[in-house]
Order: sequence, then structure tokens, then C-alpha cells
Amino acid sequence: DSLTILRDLSLLQIQMRDLEGYKETRHQLFNLKPGQRQSWIGFAMSYHLLGDYDMAQSVLEEFRKTQQDRPAPSPDKPYDNEHSEFLLYQNLVLREGEQYEDALRHIQTHEKDIYNKLVLAEIKYDLYIRLSSLDRAETILRDLIERNPENKKYYFMLEKCLNLTNNDEKTNLYENLIEKYPKADAPKQICLQFLTGEPFSKSIGLYLQKGFQKGVPSLFQSVKYLYATPDKVQIIDSLLNNYHTNLTKYGTFEVSSDNEEIEPASTLLWLQYYLAQHYDYLGKIDKAFEFIDQAIRDTPTLVELYMFKAKLFKHAGDFQMAATWMDEAQSLDTADRFVNCKCTKYFLRANQINTALEIAGKFTRENSSPVDYLREMQCMWFELATAKAYRRLKKYGEALKKCHEIDRHFQEFVEDQFDFHSYCLRKMVLCAYVDMLNLEDHMKGHRFFRQAAQIAVEIYIRLHDHPLSEQDNDKDDNLANMSASEAKKLKNKLRKQQLREQQEKQKQIDAERKKKEFQRNRNKDDGEEEKIKEDEIIAEKLEHCEKPLEEAMRFLQPLEDFSANFLETHYLGFEVYYRRKKYLLMLRCLKRMKKLDSTNAKLHLCLMKFLKLIETEPINDERLRTLIDEELQTFDIKQGNSMKKIEDVNTNFLKSNLNSLIHRVEAAKVMLLINPTNNLKTIEFLTTLEPNFTDQNLKTCSNIYEGMQLGDYGLIENSMLEKYRNECHRLWPQANIFQPNPSLTVEQSQSSPPSYSSTAASSSPPPPYSSNDIQTNGGKNAAT
Repeated sequence: DSLTILRDLSLLQIQMRDLEGYKETRHQLFNLKPGQRQSWIGFAMSYHLLGDYDMAQSVLEEFRKTQQDRPAPSPDKPYDNEHSEFLLYQNLVLREGEQYEDALRHIQTHEKDIYNKLVLAEIKYDLYIRLSSLDRAETILRDLIERNPENKKYYFMLEKCLNLTNNDEKTNLYENLIEKYPKADAPKQICLQFLTGEPFSKSIGLYLQKGFQKGVPSLFQSVKYLYATPDKVQIIDSLLNNYHTNLTKYGTFEVSSDNEEIEPASTLLWLQYYLAQHYDYLGKIDKAFEFIDQAIRDTPTLVELYMFKAKLFKHAGDFQMAATWMDEAQSLDTADRFVNCKCTKYFLRANQINTALEIAGKFTRENSSPVDYLREMQCMWFELATAKAYRRLKKYGEALKKCHEIDRHFQEFVEDQFDFHSYCLRKMVLCAYVDMLNLEDHMKGHRFFRQAAQIAVEIYIRLHDHPLSEQDNDKDDNLANMSASEAKKLKNKLRKQQLREQQEKQKQIDAERKKKEFQRNRNKDDGEEEKIKEDEIIAEKLEHCEKPLEEAMRFLQPLEDFSANFLETHYLGFEVYYRRKKYLLMLRCLKRMKKLDSTNAKLHLCLMKFLKLIETEPINDERLRTLIDEELQTFDIKQGNSMKKIEDVNTNFLKSNLNSLIHRVEAAKVMLLINPTNNLKTIEFLTTLEPNFTDQNLKTCSNIYEGMQLGDYGLIENSMLEKYRNECHRLWPQANIFQPNPSLTVEQSQSSPPSYSSTAASSSPPPPYSSNDIQTNGGKNAAT
């Protein structure tokens, strides 16, 4: 019966999502202190979270009746925000319980006591729609649009409310809205989706002209969705070229006339900026360089121009030059944090990690390490980009360290919610509290965690296949030249040696920690308490872990729980379970991949690996074998009552995807799976570049080249590797990965400073780049 113990217990139970226990504890607190507001709210909340909406509503309604004698508004406290939040929460419970008529009566009765009028209007619209009161819902929506005509969500809701089915009806609606709100861009952008032909040409022309005149840097982003329609792309391209010709000759958008005013020089500048983005998106990067070079020559002080030229170099695969130009952009405005962050990311993409840290350090706390500060501030985009850079440099331990730091941030997010359990009930921010609980329950579905977990799982798989030794991380490459018994002995020897080294390092870490603890205690009297790093992550320990697949499961399990809608999750799951010989789990991954994308190339590879495994290692368990045979019926791999040959399935797969390089990559891996000794013929088949490939782009070819370097396709003669590099270099001459002299490693980039200036005083751009040297393979740039 101790209030303190019960209150603390309830906080622990909601933190651990023990909802049944939380309900019992809140019931006890309610019986002990029925006069406290938190007792009522917590008791109702416990039923709400369990889905017992009727009981929750009953408790909330009884509590509301006790609040009828609350003090009237006064000049000192004109608004009772806590009661307003309570009413909104009560209505939320009614709506989640699907008691829509009661919810509408409730919101209408207490409308004067709810002060968040925007949320109030949106709730009323939702209830009117659910109750089929479309006229009232339309009235509310038009009021919302009047309040904020730039909110596209309201326009889409109005379409649904009016039940507009064809483009003519939608066009008429938006033409009226454009006339009513001439300064709003949202209805103009939406209307462009429905227009075609001459009406589209006229509307997009006026929209673009206004953007060029006002100098809107984000103009291209606002109309990029139109580029999915080839006819509209042709119209836009024709208009842009006419505008450029006329502005250059006459200074106007149309052929010069006596009544038309001459456009300022800035109009041509923003047109050139848009044209560069336009042609970059279409894959014509040479023309994009022409326009951005001209814009920089005319206006050498505009930051956006330098930033986009850096982006062009990135799309061309020249990450070093891209970082150079982005550094020049940030030198023009050293007080802009956004440009600084972009510059940092570009240097990380160029694998110049120390330079990236120096640039990021311009906005970190003085007298502190940028790495420590960014970790303390939970700057996960930086840690994720750094992890990718270290992985490209084969510094797997450092890459895993960043992934574990991101995982630790998400653990901290979960722990940080503890203080809000009592605060939110006390301050009555109940709707926000429910949203927070739902967010925390799916926190690891965030893209930052998903990407970090994928990187970690991929690295652990590679470490399982190719264990590292501290003396020479490449020593395990020699295993391929040994017999199976010799390779196994060497692996065991290396693992034992790594374990001894880890134990010695752990002793050193413990000794250093004790030393810091002693120093901290000694300085307590002087108020100089040193912060000790808790559970420091050691990169060497991570890359020399004894059981990589078990470590991979630490990241794979949250992926399967919270990112099940991504095919990459189940592909990685299959690869882990394949190495652990978990047949049912492999089969589950195959079924989920098939459900998400039955034509995906990775699904074919995984299915063939599974068939090869059960062929070479027959399953003795009769029930398991029967279950697998039944589940495999859903895949097109049967011919009568017998299983098709893997070679035949792979051949049919290739015939069905003749124009896809990505599918050819996975088919080549299957060929190696069937006959590992015939890898030279497979490599020749894989590295043949054909013009009819629809997905032959820089990213795909880079992945193939990196896989060949890492030995994913077996031992390869240097002549074959060099031949493929030369062919790719011909298609993408600026790509760093295909250069005769590879890019600097991280150690080299850290030991020698860059040859360009990164100071604020530098105002002259790097040497002009000749766009004639850029070649493309045509089509939309896949690296965008």
C-alpha cells in the first residue's frame, strides 16, 4: 500500500509495456488516492492502452463530471489548456473505440472549451467524413484551406470529400481555387498533374516564369514529380530552351515586343540553374555542366551554384572533385550550418574522414573533440555516413563501431521516455503522450537504425566468411589457396590468437578506467569531475568477434520486427540463417521476399541457394522435409512431381530478364554456386556490357567491380579485372572507382592535406571543369 512504491512500479510497468500489470497498479493507486487527478487519468489510460475503450471512456466521463466546478477564466489565466487537452484525449478514446456519433456530440458540446482550433476542425472533418456528412465536411475543409492554402493535404481531402473521379472535374476545382488563392503555389502544383497538351504548356510556363523571376532555388524540386510523364518532359524541355534562347537574345521569355519589360539578369541565372538540374535528372550530365558552368561564370558568388556543381560531380562518380566544389561552396558562407553539413557528407563520401571532421568541427563545441560532440548530440546522419566510409575502406571495426553507436542512441531514446510517464499525466498532454508511446514502440523502424543495422549485418556476414587477423587483415585471402583442413586449422589458430589479444586489450581498458576513476574521486573536492566513458566500444574487438553471426542477430532481429516491409531485411535474414542452417527460417524469408516482390533478382539467388543446400545436405527429419516440400509448391520450381534442375531454373530466369544487368548479376552468382570451378567463364559472362541493358548504370557496375575486388566471384585474373575497369572507365570517365590510379585511402588523405583551400578567405572557385570531358550512358542518372 505504499504510494511511492506503487507509483514507481507503475512507471516501470508502462516503460516495459507490461500493460496488464500497469492496469492493476493504476487501479490500486486509484483506490488509495481517488482525489488526485493523476489517479483518474492513469487509471483510464491503462484501459485505453489495453483497447478497453468503453471502460476508459467511463472513467474519463466520471472524472469530467468532477471538473464542472473548476474556476472560471480570469485575466491571469484566460485559457484552461489542461482541461482542453483532457477533452481532446477523451474524444480520441471515443474515436479509437469507433463511437463516432458520440465523439461528434462530445466535440460539439465542449467546442468552446477546446482552444486548439486547428486540431478541433480536423477532428470534426474526420468525424463528418466517417458519418457521411459530406456537405459539412466540405465546409470545414474550405475553412482549413482558407486558413492555410499551402497545405496540400487539405486539397487531397477536398477531392475525396467531393468524390471527384475524373481529371476534368479535378481541373475545374483547382482552377477555381487558383483564382481564389492566386498567391498559393500548392493548388497550381497539384493542378499540373491533371493538365495535358496546350493547357499544361500554358500553366507550367507561367509557373516556371514566376519561379525564375522570384529566384526560387527549390523550383525544380516542386515540379520534379511531373518528370514521370514523358510527354510533359518534352513540353518542359521545349519551353526551357525557348526561354533560354529568348532571354539570351532579347532579355524576355517570349520574342521581344515593345510592350514587354526586359527581365533582370537574375532571371537568366535561375533559368540556367534549373536547366542544369533538368538535364542532370534526364541523365544528360554534359549539358548540365554547360549550364552550371555558365551560371558560375556569370555569378561567381552564389552558393547554390557551387553546391549543385558538386552534386553533378557526385552523379558522375567523381567524389573527390565533388567534395572540392562543396568545400568551395561552404567557404563562401561559413556561417551556414546546412552547407557545412553538406560539405561534411561529401568529404565522407570521398572517404576523407579527417577532413570531414575538421569541417564539422566548425560548428561543434570549443575545446571538445568533434567526434565526441557529435556522438553526444546523437548526430546519426554523420555516424551513418562515417560507417559507410569506413566500410568502403574495409575498416570493418570502425564501421561496426559507428553502427553500435547508432544502436546505443536508440536504446537511449527508449530509456529517455521514462521521465515522461509521470510528467505527461501531470501536465495533461495526453494525446501527445499516446503518440509518444506509439512512436517508441516502433522506434527501431526509423531509417537511420534500419540502414545502420543493414550495414552491421552485412559486415558480420563478411567477417564470418572471411575472418580477420590483427597483424594482417588480408591474410585470410590466402585461405582460398589452401586445402580445407589447412584452412580450418589456420582459422582456429587465428581465432585463438584474437581471443588472447582481446583479453589483453580488455585488461588495459579496465586499468585505464580505474585510473580515471581514481582521478575523478581525487578532483571531487575541487569540483572538477571528469566524465568517464561508460562501456566504451572498441573497434578492434568488434571486427575480431568470435561469433559474428550471433552479433549479426542483434541487429537482424529488430529489422525483422520493425522493417519487415523492406525486402533487404529478409534477404539479409536469409543470408544469416543460410550460414546457420536454419531451414524453416530460411523458408520464411523466402516467402516474405516473394510476397514483397516476386520478380526481385535477390529472391532468385536465395531460392537457388536454398535448393542447392537441401540437395547437397539432405534433411533427415521426415516432418521437416514434408513441410519444406509443401511450402516450395508456391514457387515455380516444380516439373510434375519432381523438382526442376537448378541449371534449368537459372536459364529460364535469364531468358525472362534479358535486358536487366541486376538480374544477370544474381544469375552469375547462381552459376558459381552450381560450378565454382568455372568462375572465369562466369566472370566473362557477367562483365559483358550490352547497350540493351535498362539498368546498366554507375551504381550497378560499381557494385560488380567491388564484388570482383573482394573475391565474391572467386579468384579473378588481373587482366579480366583491368578489362572490365577499362570498359566502365570509358562509360564513366570521371568515376573515381574506375580510374587507373585509385582514390586515396583514408590514411593517405589524413596524412597529406588537400590541395585546395577550405578557408573563409578563399573566394575563387577551383579550376573550371570542361564539360566536354564528361560522358554518360544515357537515361536518368541512377546515382541521384
